[in-house]
Amino acid sequence: MFEPIPAREGPHGCRLIDGVRMTRSSVPLDQPVQVNCDLAARQLSFEDDVVQAAARRHFGQPLARIRHFGGYSCRNETGNSRRLSQHALGNAFDISGFDLADGTQITVSRHWNDRGPRGAFLRDVAHGACRYFHVVLTPRTDAAHRTHLHLDLGPYRRCDA
Repeated sequence: MFEPIPAREGPHGCRLIDGVRMTRSSVPLDQPVQVNCDLAARQLSFEDDVVQAAARRHFGQPLARIRHFGGYSCRNETGNSRRLSQHALGNAFDISGFDLADGTQITVSRHWNDRGPRGAFLRDVAHGACRYFHVVLTPRTDAAHRTHLHLDLGPYRRCDA
């Protein structure tokens, strides 16, 4: 589930302190991700309280897998080359989609604007994420977030659910 990793320090202030390699939280991830402990714990609570509940409400079945674009990445913010991204601190996670127990796939890029249960599920998940994360960016935010939900615990507050 969570495996501690050594601290990492990169150029320009990038660092991952108290990091973990997460291969699953409440459900498997499609690939391992490196994030800080606080984000990993918050992600687990968010999945249990929001995502699983939304999956059962909209589809009558549990979540089986989370698809993502990653966590720790030494880089600046998209659209602001002067400010370090929360990804550069292991403090952000980008979710691209979800798989349900029956194999149904729900992706942000294909289903965000869907008028059926897949779109409603994604919008409910994003709205619920705002209770757990400081910043939630979605396809409503800008073109850079049209394919994923950006969740972070940085110093700023923003909810684009």
